[in-house]
Amino acid sequence: MIMLKRNAILTTRNLILKPIEYCDKNEVFSVFENALVAKTYMVPVFKDEEAREKFLLRLIENTQKVERFCYGIYLNKTFIGLLNDVEVKDDEVEVGYCLHPKFWNKGYTTEALKVAIDELFAIGYKTVMAAHFIENPASGRVMQKCGMSKIDKTEVIEYQGSKHPCIYYAITNK
Repeated sequence: MIMLKRNAILTTRNLILKPIEYCDKNEVFSVFENALVAKTYMVPVFKDEEAREKFLLRLIENTQKVERFCYGIYLNKTFIGLLNDVEVKDDEVEVGYCLHPKFWNKGYTTEALKVAIDELFAIGYKTVMAAHFIENPASGRVMQKCGMSKIDKTEVIEYQGSKHPCIYYAITNK
């Protein structure tokens, strides 16, 4: 298992990946309560304001922990999405990501994933994986643009009362 010592802030040409702050609350929920995001990124259903608050505080905490790879994605100081570790096993890490739909098809997801892969390799991970629901092929194209290749791993995940086949991609540090 790799001891994570990540940079607190990652920057790209257009984006900053950094810890989420409480003042980002409205933008965070504009992403996580968006119906299009919820179709392909596993988000909880918030039954009340207390559940929303607990989620936000846990998310803020995760983005501040150096042992977690979890970042808010910001464009012009505005929260537009999240990139996070999903599973860590030895020198392999699986990541997930989501962006508010109004920022889709602009290259931002690819930009965020590329800088994340570079950081994960710098930390010492040998393999970075990601997966997407089969009904979200655009996410697979993002992975391919980042140098990831489809691997011989699939999984069916039950989410929102439906079964979703997932396709996995990976990239190995050479």
